[in-house]
Amino acid sequence: MKKKKEALLQQIAENRRESIVLFAIGHAIEEPLERLEGYDVLSTYIDTGTGFFVEPDKVVTTMEVLAGANTVSAIPTNQLKKVLSDRNIRSFNEDNQYQIIKEAKVDIEGVTAFDPKNNLVILKIAETGTPLPLENSDTAQIDGTVYTLGYQEEMKYMGTAGTLQNRYKDNKWFQIKTRFYSGNGGGPVLNGSGDVIGVLAYGMGSVTGDNSSATVATAISSNVLKELLTNSGEIISLEQLQKYSRIRAYSLEAQANAMAELYDDREAIKYFNTALKLNPDLVEIYARRGVIKARLDNFEGAFRDFNKMIQINPEHIFAYNNRATSRVNLGDEQGAFNDLNKAIELAPNYVMAYTNLGGTNLYMADKKRDEGDIVEARQYYQAAIDTYNKALALNPKNRMVRSNLKHAKRMLKSSNSRTE
Repeated sequence: MKKKKEALLQQIAENRRESIVLFAIGHAIEEPLERLEGYDVLSTYIDTGTGFFVEPDKVVTTMEVLAGANTVSAIPTNQLKKVLSDRNIRSFNEDNQYQIIKEAKVDIEGVTAFDPKNNLVILKIAETGTPLPLENSDTAQIDGTVYTLGYQEEMKYMGTAGTLQNRYKDNKWFQIKTRFYSGNGGGPVLNGSGDVIGVLAYGMGSVTGDNSSATVATAISSNVLKELLTNSGEIISLEQLQKYSRIRAYSLEAQANAMAELYDDREAIKYFNTALKLNPDLVEIYARRGVIKARLDNFEGAFRDFNKMIQINPEHIFAYNNRATSRVNLGDEQGAFNDLNKAIELAPNYVMAYTNLGGTNLYMADKKRDEGDIVEARQYYQAAIDTYNKALALNPKNRMVRSNLKHAKRMLKSSNSRTE
């Protein structure tokens, strides 16, 4: 069965490859926009994204891909293959990427439609390609297999299989469990027939506790894309697009994420706040901002953000997991147990939820021990041990879980000796 799935994935990836477009996004380090046209390696760094043909000369991608870009290069697969063939090389590397981008890119004539609420933009390019067929996204089944196509950061094309996990309440977005790489953003989400049911937006974190393995990603439904495509009209330039306040919000969100990675948490929150003011529809900011607030020990603020995210998407597993941490710090241990069990119910392989569930049991065991209730403490220690064992069954290399498991066993043994 596994071999059949892999064979189908490879078949779909190859059959749809001609419709995929690589985006090379230049971001300035110090130099102004005018100096970036030649992709001076000293003045810019390159991110990647993905798009695909929806009409012979129109390509869709996400606002997220274009956020904060100083230069945008569209590289259709056929152009890329031609340049690689002419140069007799198989792949990109740091030495040749700038030259290959320069030779393979095609002109972007402008933007024909955009949806700042749902993270989509349609570009007209000076090259034709085979449009991918757009399916009715409502026909996609929960727990059904889906396939994503795109380019990783090293500009390597690949297909990945996943599972449609749940839909947001408005039915315009959904979540899939899949391996997600940042360069895949803007790529198609396909059903088993190779038809588009969505556009991949971004990943939200590791389900297994290992970033090289499965993650949960968000996608915009193909029905939203269909509606946007019918509204394609007058062309505007990328420069004009970037001037819209709701579009600038995506750049601010990207800057906030970069600051959060550097643990510049207060500045990250400022940028998240400004982005939300400019574009209240960037709802995933609530989940991300909540994490930052929790790092600053603002657990009440974090709780409100995670709560808001769950109201928008009642099956947002990461919001449940992270809201549990806020609940524990606010003294609502039972609420934390409920949230973690809900996250596990939604994603049975979610290692971090098992880890936090074990940690909450361990916290309660220590609390009961300090209160002198040894019998109940022993029950919580045993529950922590059982939960950590489940986590290790999913990811045997998780060092934190192994360490916590040893501690729980040691404390259980100690509490047993106190009752003898």
